Amino acid sequence: MTQTKELSAADAPMREELAQLRADIDSLVGTVSRLANGAAGSLIDGAKRSAAYAGDRAEDAYDAALAQGGRALKSTEKTIKAHPYLSIAIASGIGLLVGRMLSRH
Repeated sequence: MTQTKELSAADAPMREELAQLRADIDSLVGTVSRLANGAAGSLIDGAKRSAAYAGDRAEDAYDAALAQGGRALKSTEKTIKAHPYLSIAIASGIGLLVGRMLSRH
């Protein structure tokens, strides 16, 4: 029986070290988990910012194209009003060319 008490007394420091090791591992797992969540959050935030920037740039490009199209339409209208017979002749010529190209296929 004294040997059992001696073994229990000798095991006590080892058990304390194992308990401390378990606590350290639990703490490490918690830290890694928090870091992973933080990295994922940063990645998601970065993706959101990139998507918002791309959306803003696409909207700017759309607005610029729409404005350019409006200017081209106004310029075409002015040219047609200034030279109506020439415009009819050009439109007729383009129509004939497109008709011939389509009739060959």
